[in-house]
Amino acid sequence: MKIDPSAFGIPGLPAFLTVCMQKAKGDLSQDELAEILCAQATRLRLSEFASKLMKDLNDGRKSGEELALEGSAFLANMAAAQRPMVGISIHEAGQRAIKDQDQTLRNGTGRGHDWGIRALDDIMGRIVPGDFGLMIGPSGHGKSAKARGLANHIALRDPVLTISDEEMPEDIAIKDMIARTGVDSRNIEDGTLRPDDLEKLCAANMKQHGLQSYFEYTDDMRISNIEALILAFKHKHGRCGAVFIDTIDGVEPEERGVTGITEKVIVSCRKFDKLATKHGVAIIALGQVKTIYNDRPDISLRLSDSYGGQGVRNKASWVLLMHRPQKKIQDVLFKNASGDNERAKLKSQYEEWKDKAQFICAKRRRGRDGGVAVIGWDGPRTSFFDLDDMDQGNLYDAAF
Repeated sequence: MKIDPSAFGIPGLPAFLTVCMQKAKGDLSQDELAEILCAQATRLRLSEFASKLMKDLNDGRKSGEELALEGSAFLANMAAAQRPMVGISIHEAGQRAIKDQDQTLRNGTGRGHDWGIRALDDIMGRIVPGDFGLMIGPSGHGKSAKARGLANHIALRDPVLTISDEEMPEDIAIKDMIARTGVDSRNIEDGTLRPDDLEKLCAANMKQHGLQSYFEYTDDMRISNIEALILAFKHKHGRCGAVFIDTIDGVEPEERGVTGITEKVIVSCRKFDKLATKHGVAIIALGQVKTIYNDRPDISLRLSDSYGGQGVRNKASWVLLMHRPQKKIQDVLFKNASGDNERAKLKSQYEEWKDKAQFICAKRRRGRDGGVAVIGWDGPRTSFFDLDDMDQGNLYDAAF
C-alpha cells in the first residue's frame, strides 16, 4: 500500500517522521506516539493555512469577511477531525451484547459474578462490569471480612484489586488465613501462637497460591490516584473482575469547596459511578455509619445511618446494608439497659441473633430492592456463610 503524504496535508513523510521522533523522549506507548504524530500534523496544517491566509490577505484577492469565514470553517473542520467518534450504532451495540452472551454460554455461568452466598444472590443479583456498589455497615461488624470473602470468591475467575488506606497487605493476608483455619486471632495478637497453629497458617497460605486477589496500600486516596491504580492493574493483568475501596469515607474526591465527610462521600460516589462505567469494571466501596446507629435504642439499621443517605443511593448501582445485631446488643444496648425487664428482652434478642448477620438491599438497579437476608457469622474465622451450610451449635460463642 502506498501512502500519499500530500493527501493528509503532510509535505514530506520522511521529514515529518524525523521531526516527530525528535520530539519523542524515552519509551513511549502506541497511544503516546500517536498523540505526537497527530499534534505535529496539526501544527503543519495550521502553519500552511496561516501562510495561505496571509498570502490572500496581502494579494487583496478576498475581502476580510471572506477570509474570516474561511478561517472559521477551517478551524471547525480541524476540531471535528480531532474529536473522537461519537455514538455507537445499535447494530454494533447488539454485536457486543451477543459477544457477552456467547462468552457467558461458553463459561456456563451468568454475566458478571455471584456473591458466593446464596442468600445474598437472592436479594442482590449478580455483580457485573460497570457496577458501582456500596457495602455499608457499623465498624467492627464484619464489612471488611465480607469484602475479603467476596474478593477472594471473584478472584477464582478474574483478578481483583483491593485499595486500602487502613490495612497493610500482610494484615489482610493473615485475616484470610485465620478465616481458612479458625486459628484464634488473639494468639497472634499476644504472641502465643502454637507451632501447630503456625503450620495451619502455612498450609492455608499455600492454598491461596495462585489466587488472583491483590492488595494495594496507599495513603493517597484521591480519585485521580485510584483511577491510575485501576488502569495500571488492568494493563498488567489484562482484565479486572472488581475493585474494592476500603473505605469510601477516606477518599478525596478532588472537588473544590467540598469539605465535610458527607459531601465528600456523595461526590466520591458520583465519580466512582462514572469511573466504573468508563473503565468497564465493578467498583465496590465500603462505607461506615454515623453515631446515630449506636444512639438509637433498637437493633435496626437504616440507609439514613450512612454518610450521604439518599444521596449515595442515587449514585450507586446497588447498596447493601449489613450489621450484626448481636454485637450492638452486647456492646451498646445491654450496657445502657435501665432495668431487669429490658435486660431480659435484650438477652432474648441476643439469643435470636447469636452468630447471625442481617443484610438489607437498599438499592438494586436491575431488580427489586428492599430484600432482607439473614446469614451466618463465624467469629473465629471472621467469615459469613449460608445458615444451612453449618451446624450453628459448633460455632464460637463469645462471653456475653
